[in-house]
Amino acid sequence: MVDKPKVFSLHYRGSRFRNARLPVDVLSDLPAFRDLLVSYAKDEWRRRHSDRKRLPKGFDKSFAFDLVQIDNGSAIPKLEWNKFSAQENLPGFADEIEEIVEAAYEDVFALIEGQAGRITALSSEKVRALNRFGAGLRDNEKIEIPNRTTGEVVSFDAYRRKRLIIGARETYETRFEGLGELIGAHIKSGYEGIVTVRTQEFGDIQIPVDPAQIRDEFDGSLEQDVQFELIVELDTLDQFRRVADVFDIAVVDSNISAALLKCQQRIAEISMLEAGWRDGSGQAVTEAAISAATSFLFKRLSYCGTFRIFPKDDGGILVDFERDGWDYSVEFGSAGGVEFYGIEIDGAGEVQPQGFDSIEDDFLRAFDGMVNANG
Repeated sequence: MVDKPKVFSLHYRGSRFRNARLPVDVLSDLPAFRDLLVSYAKDEWRRRHSDRKRLPKGFDKSFAFDLVQIDNGSAIPKLEWNKFSAQENLPGFADEIEEIVEAAYEDVFALIEGQAGRITALSSEKVRALNRFGAGLRDNEKIEIPNRTTGEVVSFDAYRRKRLIIGARETYETRFEGLGELIGAHIKSGYEGIVTVRTQEFGDIQIPVDPAQIRDEFDGSLEQDVQFELIVELDTLDQFRRVADVFDIAVVDSNISAALLKCQQRIAEISMLEAGWRDGSGQAVTEAAISAATSFLFKRLSYCGTFRIFPKDDGGILVDFERDGWDYSVEFGSAGGVEFYGIEIDGAGEVQPQGFDSIEDDFLRAFDGMVNANG
């Protein structure tokens, strides 16, 4: 009789994951999830074999997982436990390891569900795994994890992840992207470079970069703006501790920086409007609309010089711009959703409205496709 494969599913929810898309910046979740499972598997082994002082040789290698499929439903990566690896690394124990895998998964589910006592019981090994698992999740994104027995589902988002980690230690890691001023750059050795960036959120932070990038890009660029995308370590009060990982950092053209600042100042003006700003009507602009519109500025910096920004009666924000004979509009709703459309200025062409839940990859691909097709 052929054994039925043991497959574990992680259900990613969010517009970035539509149509079974799994962005490369979340792929590190998969080995981190495996490491979290293995940590609980070690606990289960020790409970079963309390007479043994050490784990058997080959224990860790017996927990090999393969990504066998990504299903629709946003994106659902399926990880299959490799029983052959267990048989090869722990001969005679494969069936027990299979039971331990299930028990470890139940423990992970219980941890995320928040069962009493499990947060404070987190070991340093589990915290290291949690610091990598879900680190790339953005606002309005989550990972749903099903109970394999009851079908119940728990959600793992940035907030729950933070609460789990800081319940066991004083810091946690999270994504940080934005714009700052380059105030220093130096090469500590032939293999390590450091740039210092002044940020609005965390003050001056030091970011490790390749020495070649300092010589080619940052040297001579002091006081210019840089755009970055990082994983940073924060404490329980969300104060900056250090940069844990760097996805991207680059100098921004001074003209683009000036245009961005003008757009930011316009959004700041709009944010000060009180309810009734339009002759007694008009709602105050919401934080969700401000956040979405600001994020759009950073995502498409090169367009900032053409943007015209207005408040909407319903608490949203409207961004208009002209390009290559077309007039485009991007509307940010009061709940953070986004819609765009366009008309040909001296013709009959028209782009029908398209709506998205948030400012993520699907919207940006559609936006770029619309503008480039008419350019």
